[in-house]
Amino acid sequence: MPGATSGRRAAGPAGPPRGADTLGGMEPTLAIHPLRDADRREAVQVLARAFRDNPLNRAVIGEAAPERRLRSNRHGMRALLPVAQKNGCALVGRWRGRLAAALVATPPLVYPLPPPPLAARLRCLAGQGLRTAQRWSRVFEAVAAHHPPEPHSYLATLGVDPELQGRGLGSALLRHWLEQADRWGRPVYLETDRPQNLAFYAREGFAVEGEIPVLGVRVFRMRRPLRG
Repeated sequence: MPGATSGRRAAGPAGPPRGADTLGGMEPTLAIHPLRDADRREAVQVLARAFRDNPLNRAVIGEAAPERRLRSNRHGMRALLPVAQKNGCALVGRWRGRLAAALVATPPLVYPLPPPPLAARLRCLAGQGLRTAQRWSRVFEAVAAHHPPEPHSYLATLGVDPELQGRGLGSALLRHWLEQADRWGRPVYLETDRPQNLAFYAREGFAVEGEIPVLGVRVFRMRRPLRG
């Protein structure tokens, strides 16, 4: 789904990171590398859990259906991740050996990612159901209509396993990717449907450019200007 950081809380910490695994006492030791085939099953589960309770998930799939939202998210991520892995930028972070966070983005001139293969789309449709798939299509169309016209790097998805949130893992993964995005020499753009995420992204130089009302949910458009 669109919307960058998601989870039952924001992926970035509200305060200092917890735990003994730190870099210079400030950030967790997060082993970050490109998504591999062997990582996909774990990454699907992490992102499905991270996005389960987001406002758009509730609006599209249903307030009183957490297990259905989780199942629907798994189908969506199974379709998305191979495409992102092949055509865009897909990163994962491991903490104490466990896949804890995942990120999907596109370099300049790559957005939008191509659609998944037909077989993957049919599996996703069968798993999510026609109504849910149609509502997600409405969401995608609404946010795509507001994408900046100039070339930009796009942060599509950033999620941290809900059990591991609050340790700075989302911040570490985001900063790692932003260093790469800065080398591409373009501004960075994202959407998020969680007001709690605005401060998280503001700490990394993003500012709100506007809002998109989608299915009764406020989706915030954020932009980070070119650095360096």
